[in-house]
Amino acid sequence: MTNNQEYDAQLSDYRLEKSLVKRLLIAIDPLFFSNTESEQNVLRQKFYWSHEKQVNRFLYKELFDLNYQSSDNEEELSDGQIRLFNAYTTAVYGVGENSFRLNEFQPKDFDLTNYPTLYDYDLSVFEYQRQTFEKESPGSWKQNDYRLYLNHDWARILDSNGDFYYVTLMSLSRYLYDELENIESELIDQLIPHQLVDGPNHGKNSEGGMIWDMITDACGLEAQLEELESRSRKYRSKRVLMLDDEFHRSKEKAVYSIKYFDERHSPHWNIVVNNAATAKNIRFQHIVKDCQKYSQPVEQIEVLKSRESEKLTQFIREQYQDIMENFNPKVVKMKKKMQVVMSPGALDDIARLNNDYEP
Repeated sequence: MTNNQEYDAQLSDYRLEKSLVKRLLIAIDPLFFSNTESEQNVLRQKFYWSHEKQVNRFLYKELFDLNYQSSDNEEELSDGQIRLFNAYTTAVYGVGENSFRLNEFQPKDFDLTNYPTLYDYDLSVFEYQRQTFEKESPGSWKQNDYRLYLNHDWARILDSNGDFYYVTLMSLSRYLYDELENIESELIDQLIPHQLVDGPNHGKNSEGGMIWDMITDACGLEAQLEELESRSRKYRSKRVLMLDDEFHRSKEKAVYSIKYFDERHSPHWNIVVNNAATAKNIRFQHIVKDCQKYSQPVEQIEVLKSRESEKLTQFIREQYQDIMENFNPKVVKMKKKMQVVMSPGALDDIARLNNDYEP
């Protein structure tokens, strides 16, 4: 079996029976299909608040022959069952021809149909974040003018074949920012090898929880490591704003689709949009069709990634040399002390994650 055939087979595990979805919608509202498409899209979103338990009970019984009791009942499902369940709930609650649904919590009065395009929604998120930052921490907001802000917005959709995907919507500049972060981490670890180890208070009881106290061991170069990481973070933060401006000025309209499947992430689709002008042409009701209209080969991203990687690598190596020759580790920067207290089970879960995903 080829890789593409294996991929298609994995996707087919989450392909829906449309008749089952139709039966469920009629069970919720016998007159549902007498409404216009626009009215149906509004109703679908409301069903999450008004009929969630009914939807869950129906799907548990029809899909898994289980009785749904509460949200705790979800722990009885396997990973594959959870993904299949999510595929069906996406078909019920999502809007448009691809059943698009934001995966992040929204208030009861939120209505995605109030935002005709991806641009309209993204601009509202940008303004909300800007106002919140200025209110809570005046002067901390760095991005003065609106540029495409898509910052890892999570969603779920069904593609044109009815296959289910978890989706991450990203601007091109923020996609590159993530890629540079990975490159930065690997290079810095090569220059100053380091690892996290238990601190003196890690795991101790405190206020009904347990203290999270992990410290970095860099064989005596902890201060130099911290300085190098700090300079590199500042570089990336400045660079992403420059990329925002570069892509904002571009007349090209481009969308890059990156699909992958693994046991950890399930069927996943990164939708990377280059600028606000492109986002103005992407409608939630027709998101797959509109993205395909501006689809560009992912090789273009690799060219940009290579360009930015070279710049970052040169910067880090220059800063490393300067730090090793001129930095005084005895000069300690002032920091606000903070203690992190976690539930006892959380520490165990993090330890298991580290063990599960070690290379």
